[in-house]
Amino acid sequence: MKHFCLLCGALLLAGCAGTHRTGISRYDDYDAVKIDQMVGNNVSGAIFERTLVCLNARRESRLVTATTNAIITSETNRTVQALTNQTISIATNYLVTVMTNLAPPAPVFPSSGDAAAASAAVETNTIVIVTNAGPSVTTNLAVSVARNQSSTTSPNQVAANNQLVRTFNHQITTASNNLSIAVMTNQVVTAETNEVVSYVTNYHILSVTNVVVAPTNFLAHDYFLYTELTPPPDFTLQTGESLVLLVDGTRYGFVQSQSGTAFVGRPGFNSGLYRVSPEVLVAIANAKEVRIRFKGANSSIERTMSANSRQNFRTFLLKYFSPEASQPGDAAFVTPFVQMVVR
Repeated sequence: MKHFCLLCGALLLAGCAGTHRTGISRYDDYDAVKIDQMVGNNVSGAIFERTLVCLNARRESRLVTATTNAIITSETNRTVQALTNQTISIATNYLVTVMTNLAPPAPVFPSSGDAAAASAAVETNTIVIVTNAGPSVTTNLAVSVARNQSSTTSPNQVAANNQLVRTFNHQITTASNNLSIAVMTNQVVTAETNEVVSYVTNYHILSVTNVVVAPTNFLAHDYFLYTELTPPPDFTLQTGESLVLLVDGTRYGFVQSQSGTAFVGRPGFNSGLYRVSPEVLVAIANAKEVRIRFKGANSSIERTMSANSRQNFRTFLLKYFSPEASQPGDAAFVTPFVQMVVR
């Protein structure tokens, strides 16, 4: 019985504290992906825990041969211009007419009483007195106004016409001593305004094609937090944000994501992948305190990452993210990454 208890204790201790906690590396030929990850990094140093929590770092690297992004952008500029042509015409016609009429003297016929005397004295001189009509003056003034407005509309033009005609007719006639003088004045003023508005629409279509070609033969990396959990039977992770980290008081929330290659967790553990930025892995390795919470549908599991577990993180980053362990072309990115870890 004693040996059986010792064996159970050894199995529990080895559950998340295996020899792979500082990292393993393998290459997947099917997906052409190199996988560097930690396994069995128990966050707690307590013995005989029923709920084991392991937090591991994982990186997937794939070689990109060529990436071409063609972006075509069409830009349409619509310009509407209004052109206004206004023509104002004023015409004045002024006509003055002077007419003079001289009438002959009116004849004077003898009266009927003097007919006998006239026949008796045929040779007698008779004085004829011409009597003229009295002087007279007549005047006449006539003013007429005519106004006309019109407009036309087309799809791209509007025209308006405004015409005003004013006519003055003035006539003065004077008669004296059989002399008649008539002065006639006729003035016609015509004002015409033509306004034409033309709409000109210009469509300027510019097609811009941007072709971005990434350099060939470079490594693309995806970073993950790989979790291993032995939860109670009634524990189920909630959908959405199910992993929350407090790294030195800074909160990070993560949602489970898929791997770019086939992913199989260890038997007996609920395994999950959470896509993160490389800065999160560096923050965990350099942190003084890391608190972990798994959010379930009805409960949660919380742990505090031990110093030994954080040291495993640090060792993994220094070992597998260094230029010596990477393929050619990866040093330009990894070198500043390691400098952030070793500070």
